[in-house]
Amino acid sequence: MSFFPEKNRRLTLAMLAWLAVAPFATAKEKPAAARPLDLRAEPMVEVAAVCPSIVIELRYATARNVTGGPIYPPNARCLLRRSVALRLKKAQEELQTHNVGLKIWDAYRPAWAQQILWDAIKNPEYVGEPARGGSLHTFGAGVDVTLVDAKGREMPMPTDFDDFSPAAGRIYRGKDPVVAANLLTLQRAMVHAGFWTLRDEWWHFVSEDVKNFAAIDSALAPEPKP
Repeated sequence: MSFFPEKNRRLTLAMLAWLAVAPFATAKEKPAAARPLDLRAEPMVEVAAVCPSIVIELRYATARNVTGGPIYPPNARCLLRRSVALRLKKAQEELQTHNVGLKIWDAYRPAWAQQILWDAIKNPEYVGEPARGGSLHTFGAGVDVTLVDAKGREMPMPTDFDDFSPAAGRIYRGKDPVVAANLLTLQRAMVHAGFWTLRDEWWHFVSEDVKNFAAIDSALAPEPKP
């Protein structure tokens, strides 16, 4: 004799049957996890071609860097991965609404240049050791930037480029409200465009999808004309 009325008994049996197959139905309906993009073969582009309004001053093509001399050839190109250059263009467009813009101090950095920089500094807190992975600049996904005004003049920031001191951290601890405002403006635009900040260098930003890239070997000098 059943302890359930016939209607409830049929309903209970139906629910038990559904529960028996429900996990399998759910597993079939669950979408497959998206695979990370593989951008190791994404081409490099010249930033000047993607966004001509960005000011470019590659410090490692001059003596105005921590080594005291040029590392890059004098006609070095400012290169980034295509998608990273487009992110930079987005940041530039946001900054231009505030009547300011970007200046690039460094972008893609070949492994041979990273080795020269490491040999001059040998401080893993500030320079990536080539034997231990080097720099994300070598991925074409890292960029060193600062702010300029509408006439292309550098604006007050916490320190100059290649200042390896606590004052160069991404968190400004000084008392100048102009510097604090400028740094915040730069960081907001870069983060909105899809970049991460770096703890020890306020000028250094890395594309948030950097894990999808890999180190590449490419020339900085202009390609020969056909």
